[in-house]
Amino acid sequence: MPKKLLLSIIALGSLACFVSLITPSESVARSALEITQAWSPEAPPGRTMAGFMTISNTGNVPIKLVDGYSVGFGRIEIHDMINDDGVMRMRRLDSLTVEANATVQLRPGSYHVMLMEPKETYVANDRIPLTLVDDQNREYEITLTVRSR
Repeated sequence: MPKKLLLSIIALGSLACFVSLITPSESVARSALEITQAWSPEAPPGRTMAGFMTISNTGNVPIKLVDGYSVGFGRIEIHDMINDDGVMRMRRLDSLTVEANATVQLRPGSYHVMLMEPKETYVANDRIPLTLVDDQNREYEITLTVRSR
């Protein structure tokens, strides 16, 4: 076999191996969040607000939300409500896991995002930018629409 043909075959084989490494396959973990119906009820000026939404994980691996931030607030926390001997209490969560191919509802009386230390007052129809962050440092940008109480 001529040397030039042999080198071409080797080069094509190397290229095929490289392409197979960078081409996604079904066995590769895939993650994706879809966040819809994001809203927040109006609050008195200077008061903490809450964020509610539907979070769907369309990927095939769980996604763990661990943080958030917004230019309009000093800090963001993820919370849950628990029944403590007949009294509903709010507690901060270190993370909120959205399982693969599952949906989590953030709603009053359940999971929610606390928007703390507001830098301005928001009224009905205002829009609040919010970014949620997962444990892989991926960011998910959303906009909450403020609703009247």
